[in-house]
Amino acid sequence: MSKAWESTRRTGLCVRRDMSETERLRALSETNLLDSEREERFDRLTRLAANSLETETALVSLVDSDRQWFKSCHGFSGTETSRDISFCTHAIEAPDIMVVLDATKDPRFADNPLVTGEPFIRFYAGAPLITSQGHALGTLCVLDYKPRETFDDTDREILRDLADSVVGLIDKDEKLREMSELSVINRELQHRMGNMYAHVSSLISLLDKADLEHEEYVSRLREKVNALALTQSLIASGGRESVSIRELAEQTLAAFEAGAGEPVVTVQTEDDFEITPRAAFAMSLMLHELGINSVKHGALGGEGGTARFGWSSADQLHFSWEESLTIPRRDASAKKANGGFGSVILKRIAPKTFGGEAEVDIQPGSYRYTVSALPERVLASAQA
Repeated sequence: MSKAWESTRRTGLCVRRDMSETERLRALSETNLLDSEREERFDRLTRLAANSLETETALVSLVDSDRQWFKSCHGFSGTETSRDISFCTHAIEAPDIMVVLDATKDPRFADNPLVTGEPFIRFYAGAPLITSQGHALGTLCVLDYKPRETFDDTDREILRDLADSVVGLIDKDEKLREMSELSVINRELQHRMGNMYAHVSSLISLLDKADLEHEEYVSRLREKVNALALTQSLIASGGRESVSIRELAEQTLAAFEAGAGEPVVTVQTEDDFEITPRAAFAMSLMLHELGINSVKHGALGGEGGTARFGWSSADQLHFSWEESLTIPRRDASAKKANGGFGSVILKRIAPKTFGGEAEVDIQPGSYRYTVSALPERVLASAQA
């Protein structure tokens, strides 16, 4: 075993002696025990400790940054004391139970105001409360106001067992919190993946009606699923309930610039806003289709061509894709005007999802696609 670890109880739990105070305090905060209400389950253990070890007082003491706070008190009326005069501060740094038989004769505590004044502590024994993660959060301690001659192995065993029981309650709470959080995450994943599966199912159905050859069918389906997966990852990152329109557009369209060098897709940066997951899925499909079309038939497929995606919200939301071709291509108008699965996305799926209408303007040297949208169908703020 590394010297950084020291065994603290016969159950095999260990405390990391090299663990930082910041980590310890973070672990303590995450228990949500500080300043919480009294609980009988903890009071039962302090009562049992005092009665079993024949002391006036027993405490579950949690050592905070500048204080020790008592989750449970038996035979003591206070709720906290300053950490700089705390016996428990020393106890959490000990490898095992810390015993002070007569505080007036211990150089660490002889001048302590809790010894020289009220409540005139003389005897102290504290077992560190070390979680399964190795954090010493505080102690289960017993106090008396008269010195003791001894605190034998049986006494230590009782205190250690009761401290283990306190830790068991703390670890149980942590496991319950983790289970609750996992349950929430699981429900959210089911919801998010349900949306994803619905979109994929719709794509398969639409592609099936598009009369495509097998290889093209597989290729188009893979492209769209990849676009949806990118959107899903954006939404899922950090547990977000929405995604930035700028961030979504930049990441979706980044693939069309890789290695090209000259063709550039410019994405508007000002007036950014968050859109809902449903709108984000439709938006990613729309942008991916526009990018594919531009590479095959438009500005991004020729030298010097540029494309720009932006939005406006003066009276109604509008999203626009504009292409400029330095060298007009005769086949661009005809191919872009043709029907097919891409046309279904641009003319039906996106407008229907957004609650608006789509317009296309094709010129020899330019291409413009615009779609309007109802704010309540797109803006995350409208659904908050």
